[in-house]
Amino acid sequence: MARDNPFAVDPFQSPNPPLFGSENGHSNTVASVPEAAGADDWGASRTGAWGSSGPQMSRNNLLNDIEAPASTIAVQKEDKSGKRADKLSKREAELNAKEEQLKKWEQELRTNGNLRPKKNWPRCWPILHHDIAGDVPADNQYVVRYCYWCYLGLVWCLTFNWFGALIAMCAINPGNGRLFGFMLATVYWFAGVPGAWILWYQRIYNASRNDRALTYAWFFFAFTVHTAFCIWAAISPPLPIINDWAHTGFITAVKAFDKNTFTGVVYIIGGVFWACEALWDIWCLKSVYRIFRGGNANTKQMKRELALHALSKA
Repeated sequence: MARDNPFAVDPFQSPNPPLFGSENGHSNTVASVPEAAGADDWGASRTGAWGSSGPQMSRNNLLNDIEAPASTIAVQKEDKSGKRADKLSKREAELNAKEEQLKKWEQELRTNGNLRPKKNWPRCWPILHHDIAGDVPADNQYVVRYCYWCYLGLVWCLTFNWFGALIAMCAINPGNGRLFGFMLATVYWFAGVPGAWILWYQRIYNASRNDRALTYAWFFFAFTVHTAFCIWAAISPPLPIINDWAHTGFITAVKAFDKNTFTGVVYIIGGVFWACEALWDIWCLKSVYRIFRGGNANTKQMKRELALHALSKA
C-alpha cells in the first residue's frame, strides 16, 4: 500500500493538521492547544499551555511597582510637613504669647504712664516682677522653673542654717565661736537671698528670654560658685579661717553631738538639706548647659558678643 502524501492536506485549512502524516491507516494530528489562562485585557496570553512562558509581568503588577515608591515618597513628605507644621505651631504660640504680653504692657502704659511690668512677687509683699509663663518661651520654661525651685531651696537652706546656728548658740553656749557662727549665718541669709536672685537666677531668667550668650556665661560662673558653696556647707570642714558652726553640715554635727544631742540632730538635718540642694544644683547646671548648646546662644556667639563688647568699650 502506498504511503500517504504528507502534503496532501493543507495545514492552513484543516482545523487539525497532521504532524507527520499518517502511517498504517492512523492519522497523527496535533490537538488544539487550549487557550492559556491569565490573558489580559489586551488579548495577549502571558502563559503557555504548560506553564509560564517567561518572566513577563502583568500590567497591574507593573503599575503597583511604579506606585509603591511614589507612595513611600508621599509618606516621607507628609512626615516632614507634619514636623514643619509642629514647629510653626509652636512658633505661632510663642508669638501669640508675646503679643498678649505687649498688649498688657500697652495697657499698663496707658494706665500708669510707663512700661514697667507689674510687680507680683512675692505675693505677700510684691517688690519684683516674676512671670515665667508670660515672659519665657515655652521651650525654656522648664529650665527656668528648675532654677526657681533651686532658688527656693537655697532660701530654705539658709533659713534652716540660721536656725541651727541659733540653736547651737543657745543650747550649748555662745563661746568657742558659736556666737560668731550665728552672726555669720545671719550674714549668709541677708546676703544670700537677694544675692542669689540678682547674680544667677535673674541671669538665667533674662538669658532664656533674650537668648544672650554673655548672660548665659555670667549665669554659669555665678551658679558654679553657688554650687561650690552648697557642697561646702553640707560638709562643713573645720578650718581656722572660716567658722564651722556657721554651717549646719555633717562634720559640725558630729562635733555638736558631743555637746548637745538636739543640736547634733538639727545639724544633721541641715547637712541633708544642703546635700539635696547641691545635687539639685548639679542637675540644673546640666539642664541649662543642654539648652545653651542646643539653642542659638553658643560658644561662637559668646565670642562674637565679647568682641563687640570690647570694641564698644575701646
